[in-house]
Amino acid sequence: MVPDRKTYSSLGPITVMTLPLPDSYLTLAESTRAEIRVQRSRFLALVAPVTDEDAARAAIREEARRYHDARHVCYAWRLGAGAGIVEHRNDAGEPAGTAGKPILAALRRTGLCDCVGIVVRYFGGVKLGTGPLARAYGEAATLAATAAPTREILLGREFFLALPYALQKTLRHLLAGREGRVAAEEYGVDVTWRVWLPHSRTEGFAAAVIEATAGQVTVTPGTDATWSDSTT
Repeated sequence: MVPDRKTYSSLGPITVMTLPLPDSYLTLAESTRAEIRVQRSRFLALVAPVTDEDAARAAIREEARRYHDARHVCYAWRLGAGAGIVEHRNDAGEPAGTAGKPILAALRRTGLCDCVGIVVRYFGGVKLGTGPLARAYGEAATLAATAAPTREILLGREFFLALPYALQKTLRHLLAGREGRVAAEEYGVDVTWRVWLPHSRTEGFAAAVIEATAGQVTVTPGTDATWSDSTT
């Protein structure tokens, strides 16, 4: 963390810290289900990839329709990554802290982001008590989350480069040293590249390009972007 700025309150100056942007985060490659039984109660868990709150709520509604006769449809989600992550949980009528909290804890333990965990409970006629109930919700969510296939989302920023043909090798070498990739190429009188670098390697990139090419390359910063092998 690096200090960003100072603000003031009645208690004196407060330093506001800016967290560095992450280079990647882990999410689900596909939805996965699991089920456990505890004292005749059934706990049916689903973990699913989602990109925003609307998608998370849609998944919850679909589970509620699927198990329309269940007494409880409890859930938690984690959206975003790094310092910008947003978490939410709901006990859906179970005693406070016995359902949404352990489901969220299961997602946190696996490090998953942009995902929702949903656990449906069918009451089996035996009251479990708050401790065993929380453990059951957590166990069901953990079973689904740990069994799910995952994928890594790479986070970074794009830049646009205009360069002479003769400098392509030089720039590919410079990009490789910063874990960068060429996302798109156009060839005309000169070459135009759209390149991507992880957040941690963007600082000083433009200056490095200009120095390595004696100012023959124009660098235009782009926007934050994710990267995958299918990026185009």
